[in-house]
Amino acid sequence: MLPAKLKDAGMIRVASNVEYPPFEYYDTDNTTIIGLDKDLAEAIGQKLGVKLEFENMSFDAIIPALAAKRYDMAMSAMTDTDERRNKVDFVDYFTSGGGFLVKKGNPKNVHSLADICGVTAAIDKGTTEIEDAKKASEDCVKAGKAEVNAKVLPGTSKIVLALQSGRADVAMIDTSAGAYISQQHKGAFEVPGTSYAPRPYGLVLPKDSDELTKVLQATVQALIDEGTYGKILAKWGQEVGAIKQATINDGK
Repeated sequence: MLPAKLKDAGMIRVASNVEYPPFEYYDTDNTTIIGLDKDLAEAIGQKLGVKLEFENMSFDAIIPALAAKRYDMAMSAMTDTDERRNKVDFVDYFTSGGGFLVKKGNPKNVHSLADICGVTAAIDKGTTEIEDAKKASEDCVKAGKAEVNAKVLPGTSKIVLALQSGRADVAMIDTSAGAYISQQHKGAFEVPGTSYAPRPYGLVLPKDSDELTKVLQATVQALIDEGTYGKILAKWGQEVGAIKQATINDGK
């Protein structure tokens, strides 16, 4: 059952980094938030009889904002990881994997983490790709190759711009988002190779929100079972990331 304070307020406050298409981003009016997560939030809100109100912030500020109780939850295509679960809980609702976005023709011939030695990689601040690049760089050095030049930038639009302008050779980004960005840029980019380390995205909640966490798990499961979830994923071309069971803290 939805906590009384949220039911009485008629609203759940949602933190999000609104520049990660197709999950959450601004429509052409630069005001309206759209995307897979936004549609899922609206479906959740309809089930619970409340509105899920999004507020934009930098990705790396989301977990601290939840810890400070400024928001009730977050929806921002955030990967459920061991490290993050020390601070927050997750209701897992989607699966994606790490990947790359490169210029058309893949001039640096990047297909896997083993191919980014000596390459300048643009990475969104606060994302799991930072650790992926660090581990890849260590492997490069062990193999006697040049380390990865990780360029950490604040936001997806910044890493795409770095790639577009030539300041980066590759953008490290989950394949689900990378494929959508490539499609939207009409052939300027491509997503090479296959994804690595498949891992779940989750709705993110403060550690002491057990009641809301369980309600959201049950609600997402209901949306899966009735088919609404599948329709939302299909709308955004993300059927490949569909799950059958909404779980809590199921990341590895």
